[in-house]
Amino acid sequence: MTTMRNILTRSATLQIRAFTLLESLLTLAVTSFLILIFSVTFQKTVHVIRGEIFVLQFENILKNQQTQAVTNAEVRSLSASDGTVFVNGAKYHVPSETLFSDFSIAFKENGNIQSIKQAKIVISLPFENDKKISYQLQLGSGQYRKTSS
Repeated sequence: MTTMRNILTRSATLQIRAFTLLESLLTLAVTSFLILIFSVTFQKTVHVIRGEIFVLQFENILKNQQTQAVTNAEVRSLSASDGTVFVNGAKYHVPSETLFSDFSIAFKENGNIQSIKQAKIVISLPFENDKKISYQLQLGSGQYRKTSS
């Protein structure tokens, strides 16, 4: 008799209630909704970060081309057309998060810019509410002024 009572007591304390079908569907719907909202926000954040990182890489390329022109005493070029950036004629991968205006810049052996014709570079970041970053290169010094809007 005590064994039977122990079994009944144990089964009463270990009884686990399962979700009903309606509760399971409601839980699944809420979970899916939350995951969907966070994934969309996360994707937008990733696009913004990729655009900003590429802008920093481009600034590094711009400075590097000027430095190499001085160091190697040779003309170095940097250009863009149809959204593709060319570094000394070699195609450079541009992520879809950045859009370039057409430009063509050649650095002389002393690091100065050869031509003033297209000494302005404009980069658009469509995932940041069409933020525009402009680089106005200065003749003689080879430096640039960066503005963003």
